[in-house]
Amino acid sequence: MINLPSRPVLTWQQIAAAAKEFADKHDLSSRQFPLDVEEIAEFDLGVEIRVTDGMLEACGMPAQIGPGNDKPIISVDSDQWKQQTSFYRFSVAHEIGHYVLHKKWLKEVWQLFDSIETWKQVIASLPGSDYGWIEGQAEEFASYLLAPEDVFEPLLTNQLCKLVGLEETVQSEDILPYLANPVGNYFGISNSAAQARIRKSPQWKTFVDSINSDR
Repeated sequence: MINLPSRPVLTWQQIAAAAKEFADKHDLSSRQFPLDVEEIAEFDLGVEIRVTDGMLEACGMPAQIGPGNDKPIISVDSDQWKQQTSFYRFSVAHEIGHYVLHKKWLKEVWQLFDSIETWKQVIASLPGSDYGWIEGQAEEFASYLLAPEDVFEPLLTNQLCKLVGLEETVQSEDILPYLANPVGNYFGISNSAAQARIRKSPQWKTFVDSINSDR
């Protein structure tokens, strides 16, 4: 039986605040979008990115962060790396999220394995709810990392202004996928990731409330 350290407990508000602190520290809002996640990992954090054949098949995930001799290593599946899609970028951002949010926890976990097989045993030892929380936190961080608040909110304001006058004819859930297209394209994230990011914005909640109040 592997004794695992207690998982970090963070609210999504705390995760958003951590992502904003990180974005401010590294001045991400002034960079070109979509953000270069490899640059953030390697130059801002000092984390190596290593392309690995068969990563997805061996570990059941397209990317993971682990210990290296001198610095942590984000290993990414070679097929996903070659495609360079929004999913690849989100995978790297997800692992960055683990490192920023869970560094202490990770270092304790890394001491428990010395091979892929023992890593699988470590993961298998995690209660399902704990594993879901850990992964969910990294996913949440990734969405805020790729679309920093200082850039995201003005862009969303601009897009919502284009919808003035449509509130009486459409439902908010019908609008959301179309609204997510320009947002996702700008930040280099999938439509579903853009929708999830938009849902967390106070602007979107105000917009939805205005639609509901008019009916």
